[in-house]
Amino acid sequence: MFFKKYKQVIGMALASTLLLTGCSAATQEVASGETSTTGVAKEESNKDKAEPIVIRYGSHAASEEDPNYKDPVTGEYVMDEETRAEKLKVLEHIRETLNVDFQFVQFPGDTGEVLLQSVLAGDPICDVARIYTYGAGGILGQNILQPLDEWEELLKEEDPPKVFDKYYFLRLGGDHNITFLPLMYNIDYIEAVDALKVDGKTVYPTDLYLSGDWTWSTFKDYLEKIDRHYTNSQAPERPERRIEAFWSSHYDIVLQAVHAAGGSIYGRNGLEIESDATKEAVAFTQELIESGLVYVQNQAEGNQDIVDGRESIGRGETVFSLIEDWKTRSHSQKLAERGQSMGYVPFPRPDHMELDDPNYRDCRIPGESYAILKGTDEEKIPLAIQATYMYLNGETGEPKEEGEKSVFIGMDMFHPEIGQDMVDIYHKRSEETVVNELADVFSISGKFIGLVGDSIYGRNNTPKYSVAIEQQRGIFDDAIAIKEKALNSGKAQDNVVPKFEKLVTGTYHYPVGTDLSQIDFTKDFTATDNIDGNLDMATATVEIVDVDTTVAATYTSGIQVKIKDKNGNEAVSKNDVVIFDDKNTTPPTLAAKAEYRTIKLEEDANKINWANDFIENAVDKDGIVLNSRVEADLSELDTTTAGTYNVPLTVTDYANNKASITIEVEVVKGE
Repeated sequence: MFFKKYKQVIGMALASTLLLTGCSAATQEVASGETSTTGVAKEESNKDKAEPIVIRYGSHAASEEDPNYKDPVTGEYVMDEETRAEKLKVLEHIRETLNVDFQFVQFPGDTGEVLLQSVLAGDPICDVARIYTYGAGGILGQNILQPLDEWEELLKEEDPPKVFDKYYFLRLGGDHNITFLPLMYNIDYIEAVDALKVDGKTVYPTDLYLSGDWTWSTFKDYLEKIDRHYTNSQAPERPERRIEAFWSSHYDIVLQAVHAAGGSIYGRNGLEIESDATKEAVAFTQELIESGLVYVQNQAEGNQDIVDGRESIGRGETVFSLIEDWKTRSHSQKLAERGQSMGYVPFPRPDHMELDDPNYRDCRIPGESYAILKGTDEEKIPLAIQATYMYLNGETGEPKEEGEKSVFIGMDMFHPEIGQDMVDIYHKRSEETVVNELADVFSISGKFIGLVGDSIYGRNNTPKYSVAIEQQRGIFDDAIAIKEKALNSGKAQDNVVPKFEKLVTGTYHYPVGTDLSQIDFTKDFTATDNIDGNLDMATATVEIVDVDTTVAATYTSGIQVKIKDKNGNEAVSKNDVVIFDDKNTTPPTLAAKAEYRTIKLEEDANKINWANDFIENAVDKDGIVLNSRVEADLSELDTTTAGTYNVPLTVTDYANNKASITIEVEVVKGE
């Protein structure tokens, strides 16, 4: 193994140092009574010392990680002084211990594209690559990561999981962190619900968790009481919305439920989509959604409900929500601005499972990941592994003081009733959590999301999940086989889709009866590929999807332009199209919101989204939404002076009919 060779080299270097030291002493003794040659001997010793080996660490955020990076405008170090001093100690320790010069490389573009291009060119941009969250699967499929099995003994004790029985990653970030989608709740909203009180005292989710009663049925009962209390409520930011008991998405809920039940999509034991735990979790998710206790936007695209659900708690529109761990602090701050605070509790477990069951666990997907690129000199690899661990672990060679454990989510740690309980639960769950969900690494998350959504909502005539998964298991097997084939191909794989640039602005719109098949939409686009360069748009195709040109309406993603590169990677540009009644003479409807925001002093009025912020309704006679066609007359508005101003708003429909209103806006001094 090369590692043994590496240790021999270190040993030879140490022996050489001892010899040089001995020679220096002898020279001094011989030269006694003459001019000292100590300085000469030291200079010769430094000449013989090996030059440090450069290890290049590449990152999409190297400017934030490099302690020597300076702002190109101000010339000042970007990193704060305390952090910078600590980082410099780490780099010095790496140099002294390994004789390694650990250098930082900023990726000049998309991580996947940059890494692939450099490996294909035979000149890797870096030795060690930092891979962004959700990027590990796509980059692994490019077959540009160096397997590390030969250097397994250098990997840390808690090895990252193997992929097809090989180590491709130094680290899949996420071990000993809280679940990436913790279950958070508005503490003040819960304290306002009398039905959650016993003898006048609120029973918090943490109380139920610690008593062992925090199960799926208990959670449903808890939500029912909250839902009844807030049935006729008004949310603070958007009073037209009520406060929901739980706002989330089917994917976020099922992912937490699967792991709470001891299952996974693709875990350390392989594909588990047919396991009893996974089926049980999908059934519970469907039961929760069908009960109406969780608000889920059933979007055809299956994406907006995820984004909107994760943002809802910050807007004060829900009691419970599943939020990305790194976003909890910003949401907690929003609650604090309203005089409220946020709590945390693990996702509940199935009723048949005990609290101390080791299978009751949090879900943790890989975070930032680290790997070595193919084409890196083999002699560098053991040094790259060790130097990267030393850098990531902040090793300075000095003993680390045992400080207070940190909490990395935004919760009210100082709440008089449950603050300490939440902190204790947080640390215990974090210590027990390791990366246990690899669906993204195998590029099957999207397929699982789609199948679960189809089965819950009955889309595409899909039966319930327990039946559907037996019918569609092959889709997952095929996707995994494609990944395995790429890794066994012996060459880098281009899996980066081309990029479209649309040359025209605005939404496509055509009169009723237009034959869309006679329109050349490809002329409105150009396409480029990371390997092939500019693509010939003559090879592009156009598909008209579910558009009825006899009916006036907006058709989402109705015009789809597609093109492939030489490796078969297909890009799709999905474009909405409006079919309108060109004979319509009825003015559109334009109505302002009952309440709308103020304008800050010095705010750029040209950047205000007038339709979104001030308009309740802008539609034509057929119900076609016209928000993008609302224009504001800013001639009277002066945002440099506080006061009240009239702003005329005009909307023009696709048949050129107009409607106008004037709203009164207030310019105020910002906080």
